[in-house]
Amino acid sequence: MLAFLFSCMFLLVKKCWGSSMFIVSLLTFFLVGLSSESPFFKINFFMELDFLGLSLIVLSFWIILMCFFSSMKIYKSSSKSLFFFTLLILLIFLILSFSLNNYLLFYISFECSLIPVLFLILGWGYQPERSIAGLYMMFYTIFASLPLLILILSKFYDGGLYMYLMNGATVGGLMNLFLIGAFLVKFPMYMVHLWLPKAHVEAPVSGSMILAGVLLKLGGYGIIRFISLSSNMEYFQLFIIWLSVWGGVLVGISCLSQMDMKALVAYSSVVHMSTCIGALLTMNDWGLRASVFMMIAHGLCSSGLFYLVGLIFNRTGSRSLLINKGLMNIMPSLSVWWFLLLAANMAAPPTLNLLGEIMLISSLLSWSDFLSLPIFLLTFFGGAYSVYLFSLSQHGKFMFTKQSFHTGDLLEFLVVFLHWVPLNLLIICAFVVVCFFSL
Repeated sequence: MLAFLFSCMFLLVKKCWGSSMFIVSLLTFFLVGLSSESPFFKINFFMELDFLGLSLIVLSFWIILMCFFSSMKIYKSSSKSLFFFTLLILLIFLILSFSLNNYLLFYISFECSLIPVLFLILGWGYQPERSIAGLYMMFYTIFASLPLLILILSKFYDGGLYMYLMNGATVGGLMNLFLIGAFLVKFPMYMVHLWLPKAHVEAPVSGSMILAGVLLKLGGYGIIRFISLSSNMEYFQLFIIWLSVWGGVLVGISCLSQMDMKALVAYSSVVHMSTCIGALLTMNDWGLRASVFMMIAHGLCSSGLFYLVGLIFNRTGSRSLLINKGLMNIMPSLSVWWFLLLAANMAAPPTLNLLGEIMLISSLLSWSDFLSLPIFLLTFFGGAYSVYLFSLSQHGKFMFTKQSFHTGDLLEFLVVFLHWVPLNLLIICAFVVVCFFSL
């Protein structure tokens, strides 16, 4: 099946055949290298890989490959070489971030992954405000990560910088906030999320796909790797869980007032990640698994939604829901994909989102019954803004004053298909992981 799909993709995109083959060859080489010991764990002096790291690396390859296929227009420009070189550099930093076992090297690759994204926003963004969006992104992430760097350097003489040598609790008090603050901004958590909508709105389609699909997951990955160093987290744990969950409710309400489709999808990412933050900080195995499943599911679903928004913007020149109405009348085939991905976004069966939501809810309720009300509201608004986006964009009277455009080609349908299919197939793998494997 995979061989057939990749063959179809290469036939459809002859122009980027070389770049696509490089990505697939790199992925194949990476996976074959793992098979020498075990597909679920491999370790050497600088790198280690478990199920969590492997899952996010494969997700990175998949999203970057989708970005290649969604950027056909850039092949007509003179900057195509720089664009695809930027994507490849970003892929390398992501692989390093998800496989390095040295805290300092992880921090360096973690921060360096922002540089290619900044280039994508500044170089291929749509509006002059992209410089402000890039400034917001760099200021929030770097300012929050500087205390983490100081903390890592301070632990250099306490046991080295390797993750497997520092399993005990070595950080307490206010240092706990410094430990996970950089990752809460990257996730992002409510109150430190303002950079994300700005970056999404100003980024090109591929930039938004990478931001939603992979880069936000660096925050969750960092919390999972660093949380074992913390101690006496009770007060911070209570504050952060309540702030993230109730903040997700407020952001869900704000989604219902958005007129920009891209901003709405960006804010929905904050809503989904708020429950992931809460489940991770409950520090139980069920919450860890639930967060990993939700991060993978959200990466595929949100990336696909940003791609669909990009298709609409390329045709109508606008992302406004006041202008883009009645799209079902002129693009019924794309409306089907809008429905399927928005259904996945609201955790409809049989998608991986459903399993992740059920596990997240059970993990949070087992930690505190008082979270019942915000979790109910999060679930309600998660469905409400998905229905809101679909009904306003697909129904109504289309503005025939807009210029004519085609309904879609095979490559566009294939890219959306390759976002949606894993959401429904990975739930089988998730059940296997829940039953037999540890993260």
